[in-house]
Parts: sequence; C-alpha cells; structure tokens
Amino acid sequence: MNSKMHVVGGLLVVAVSLVVVSGCEANRPTLAFKLDDTGNTPDGMTLDEKTNVMYLSCPNFNENICYPAIMMVITPDNQISKLCDLPMHPETSRCGPMGLDIGPDGNLYVADNQYFYNTNRKSRLLRINMKDGKATGVDVVADGFSLANAVIWRDNNVYVSDTFSEVKGQSYIYRISMDEMNKGVVHLHPGDSDPHIIVTQNTIERGRGDMAGADGLTFDGEGNLYCGNFGDGRIFKISFDAGGKATKKLLIDDPVNLPSADGMFWRKKDNLIYITDSASNAVRAFTTDGKLSTIWINGDTTGADGLLDQPCEVIFRGDEMFIVCFDMTFPGLLNSAYDKDHTISVIKMK
Repeated sequence: MNSKMHVVGGLLVVAVSLVVVSGCEANRPTLAFKLDDTGNTPDGMTLDEKTNVMYLSCPNFNENICYPAIMMVITPDNQISKLCDLPMHPETSRCGPMGLDIGPDGNLYVADNQYFYNTNRKSRLLRINMKDGKATGVDVVADGFSLANAVIWRDNNVYVSDTFSEVKGQSYIYRISMDEMNKGVVHLHPGDSDPHIIVTQNTIERGRGDMAGADGLTFDGEGNLYCGNFGDGRIFKISFDAGGKATKKLLIDDPVNLPSADGMFWRKKDNLIYITDSASNAVRAFTTDGKLSTIWINGDTTGADGLLDQPCEVIFRGDEMFIVCFDMTFPGLLNSAYDKDHTISVIKMK
C-alpha cells in the first residue's frame, strides 16, 4: 500500500492504522519520509523548481532541548539530510523555523517563530545564504514579529504572516522589499501603523477558543494572495492595485468543512489551492472563487502508515503532493498526542 519509504537514522517500522478515513481511495496518503528525533516537529517546506530539491524546516518544538532546530534538504531522488543549524535567539536560546521560501537571490528565507518561547515580539525572518546547493551562513534580515509563520516571495517583495499580535484575535501580513533588507535589518514595530503591514485580519472565536490568525500564504497565477486564519478556518483573497495597495475580501467561511487553515499551495496545473486543515487531519482544496472540496481526511493516528497526523504544510513536486505532519497538540484539534512517528506523507495526484 505504501510508496517507497526513506529513513533518517534508524530502522523504519510501519504500523497499521485503524482509524476512520474519508475521501477518494485513490487519494489515500502513503508514507514518504519518517524522520528521526532530530526532526521531531517538521513544519515548513518549499521546492526549488530549477533543481527539484525540497527544503524542510524542523523547529522541533516537541523536544527542543535535546534536539535544537535544524533545516533539512531532500534531493530529487528522495535522499534526506541536514542542510544546516540555525542561530539561536540571544534572549531565548531557541530557534523556531517555520514557513520558508526561496528568494529571487537564490537564498532561503525562513520565519523564526519565537512566540512559543517569548511572546514579546522576538520572532525574526532569517536568510540562509546558499551557494551551489549548500548553506554558507545565516543572517537576520527582519525582526519584531510576534509569531512569524508563513513566508512567500513575489517579485522583489517577501510576504510574512504574523499569527498573533498584542490585540486578541488580530493578526497581520507584512511585505518587505529586498532592497530594504539589503540595507540592513528591518525592525518592525508594534501596532497596525507599521508601513510594512498590508493586511490586518481578525479571528472569530469559535468552539475550541483558538484565536490564532493569519497563517498559510500562497499566490495564484494572476497575482492574488490567499491567506487563512488558523483559529477559525476563514480564507481571505487579497488583490493589489497598480501601486501595490492591498484589498482583502472574505472568500471562505465554513467552520464545518474547514475549521482550521494552515499551510496552502496554489497548483498551476489545475488552478486549485490546496490547504491543510490541521484541526481535522485533512487536506482540502478550493477554487479561486471559493468552492471547497476535500481531498483526504482521516481520524486520530500516529501517521506511521502515512495517514495524516496534524498536517501543517502542503507542496507539490510534479504530481506528488507532499504533506508535512506537525504532530504538536493544541486545544480542540483531532490530534490527541505527540508521538515518536515524525512523518511526511505523499499523495499521487493527476
């Protein structure tokens, strides 16, 4: 049933999961990668379209004392290895790499979520300097985020979601230009008066009481930006005028079929946006005009057999859809416990 599997440090043992599943059986996820404890909390993932190399961030929130955060690299033939360590924050002595993307300069830009260690705007945007596929150093290029989360580049600007702020239920999307970062570290400041903020989002308090806001980000082929709230599952579509001014509209508000919105990815082939629903152990898809469908959903599981275990990120490499399983418990999510199966699943799509 499973596709070819790969191991980082140790033998792979596949267990049979007896959980309720739903969706087209052809979309049943299988195990792509099982990580050892040095990658105990995988999160963000991106693809270098020129080389088909994938990069994976592992903040290791579940066991960060024994296993500090690392970055990993996955070759086109599915060999996975460590890319580099990351600089610890001088005040928290931790690093929390999450969303990441490749900039126009060929370097990796990674959100460092410090919110789980210090809520007082300690999160950063890091640049991993790359040469010939190797990391040559890491710089801080922006700071002052609360919970830096998703990262995506378009043209000369990087967009970063900030999932919390000083105001309950309020979150932001920041836009920072390459030119500004090249002049020195960009220091963001509290409040919605910061000129880098292009959108402010508010989270509706629903049954599980999670007020987390702006999370996953993706652009479609026409240059529209999409962002979802982790806490209420609402999806917003953001368009830009000729001067770059953003206009936001609510696209999806369906707490039954999309209670949580995490990582998302626009796929050119079918013009669909794929999104991980962390609360439900599901991957959904929606059209650019907001029609929602379910690709796969399963019950509580360890993910050992490739079923979804709190999915947080989705990307495509060709027709393979890779889904990263975060497996870090939060109130109200289906995932009931952190376990020792640290996994990335894959679904072969048409």
